[in-house]
Amino acid sequence: MAEIKSKQETQRTRLETVIPLETPFVLMLAVASVCNFRCGYCPCSAPDLLKKNQVKKGIMDFDLYTKIIDDLEEFPQKTKILRLQKEGEPLSNKRFADMVRYAKKKQPSLTVDTTTNASLLTPELSDAIIDAGLDKIFISLQGMNADAYKRLAGVDVDFDHLVENILYFCRNRRQCKVYIKVPDIGVNEVEKEQFFQLFDDHVDEMFVEHIIPTWPDFDISSVKKDDDIGYYGDPLYPDYIKVCPIIFYNLVVNFDGAIAPCSVDWAHLTVLGNVKEQSLRELWNGEKINTLRRQHLRGKRRAHPLCGKCVTLEYCNVDMIDAYADEILGRFNSLP
Repeated sequence: MAEIKSKQETQRTRLETVIPLETPFVLMLAVASVCNFRCGYCPCSAPDLLKKNQVKKGIMDFDLYTKIIDDLEEFPQKTKILRLQKEGEPLSNKRFADMVRYAKKKQPSLTVDTTTNASLLTPELSDAIIDAGLDKIFISLQGMNADAYKRLAGVDVDFDHLVENILYFCRNRRQCKVYIKVPDIGVNEVEKEQFFQLFDDHVDEMFVEHIIPTWPDFDISSVKKDDDIGYYGDPLYPDYIKVCPIIFYNLVVNFDGAIAPCSVDWAHLTVLGNVKEQSLRELWNGEKINTLRRQHLRGKRRAHPLCGKCVTLEYCNVDMIDAYADEILGRFNSLP
C-alpha cells in the first residue's frame, strides 16, 4: 500500500549548523524549459507574459549537461540530489534517459529524480529511464478525467491511456520510487477517493496538493483564490521570513547554463553567472551568489527584485534559519 504523504522531506540537516556549504546538497537542472501543458497556475501557460518578459525557452544541450555533471567532481563532497526539472516538462528533452544514465555513471551515489506530467511517458521511454537508473519520479496529474485536464491544463488527454502508461512504469520500475500527486482544484471529494484507490497498490507515496501562488508576479486567481493555506495543507507561517534557506543548499541551472537563485525565478530575472563560462564550484562560491546570501542574512530580502516578491517561504518553508542570521553572516564574512 502507498503512503499518503506530501513530498516534504522530514529527515533534514539543520542548516544553521553546516552553512556555508562547500558543496550544494541539491543541483536542479532545467533540462527542458518548454512544456506541452498550459496549466493556469504555471507561467508556462502564459506565452504573452513570457514574451513580454523576454523569457527564453529551450532544451538543454547534452554537451552542456555533461559539462555540468563533470563539474560536480570538483566539489570536496558529493552532491546528494540531482533534480532534472525546473519549469517545463523534462521529458520533452529527447536525451532525458541519456542524461540520467550519464549522471549515474559519473556520480553513482547521486539520487537522481524528476517531476513530470507523464503525458510523454510511453512504455519505451519508461524502459529507457528505468534502465538508466532513475531513483525517483514525481508524477503530477491534473485531475481524474479528460474534462479536468481540459479545464486546468488546456489540453486534450486520453486519461485512460495516460493512466495505462503510468501503471506500466510502476509495474516495471525496479528500484525507482514513485510519488504521484493531484492538485486539490482538479478533484472533488469523490475523485480524491478514486485517485487514492487507483494508485494505492502501485506507487510509494501519493498526495492531494494544495495549489499556492508560488511564482512571483504571476497571477493564479483565474484558477485559484488564495485561502491562506500552505502547500501541504498547513496554515501559513504567521511572520515574515527574513532569510530564504534555499539559496544556501540548492544550486539551479537554467536550460542555457545560466545560474538562477532558485526554481521560482520563472522570468529569469536574476542571473548569477553561467556554467558555460565558469565551473559549478566557482559559481557556488562566487561573489554574486554570496552577495545575495549576505543580503538575506542582513534582513534585506524585501529589497531584492525577485526575492522581495516571493511568498513561497510563507506557504511551504521547512527550514527556518532567521534566528541564526547574524551567526551565519559572520561565517560568510570570514570566507577567504
